[in-house]
Amino acid sequence: MLTDRAKKNSDYINDLDIGESCYLLSLITLIRSFRMKLITQDELFHKQKELERQLEKYYQWGEIFDRHTRIQNRCSPILTQAEKQGCPICKKLVRIFDGREKP
Repeated sequence: MLTDRAKKNSDYINDLDIGESCYLLSLITLIRSFRMKLITQDELFHKQKELERQLEKYYQWGEIFDRHTRIQNRCSPILTQAEKQGCPICKKLVRIFDGREKP
């Protein structure tokens, strides 16, 4: 979808997130460079593949962040209870886990 938009020179990015916007605008720039004969078709192909790899990494980091957030939200009530009612070791572990205390 993003590649088709780039080929059509559609630089409307209000419906995209930051990673998709960067990919689209970068690909549009590459396609314009190719059309102006500043880069070869082979260079365009390789640079487009690199942009696709970077976009895939961006999506993977987003998934990792979302997963981490879900885990943190699930653990939060238990950590709060451990800090309030737990033993001194549990309380210290919670503070270390939260980043409020160094190990």
